[in-house]
Amino acid sequence: MLHWHGPLMTRVWMELCPACDARRPAARAFIQWHRDAARDPKALPQLFEDWETETMHTHGWARAPQPEPPASLPPHLSLVPRGEG
Repeated sequence: MLHWHGPLMTRVWMELCPACDARRPAARAFIQWHRDAARDPKALPQLFEDWETETMHTHGWARAPQPEPPASLPPHLSLVPRGEG
């Protein structure tokens, strides 16, 4: 049996249980990935994020949008090679 526990910022523990969560799409995909002997480890981050988001939604929570990175400043003139500025 696969059990995954992960603390959220709210100190709530998430548990992935094949018997309980097979009806939920993201949880089911995560369970199927775990059971697949030829699973692709590169798929894990997205599967985990989808499952985490789905689990948060069942508690009435939503993922906050990520802030945009600040615009980069132009390079300082002393860092630009001669003849290219």
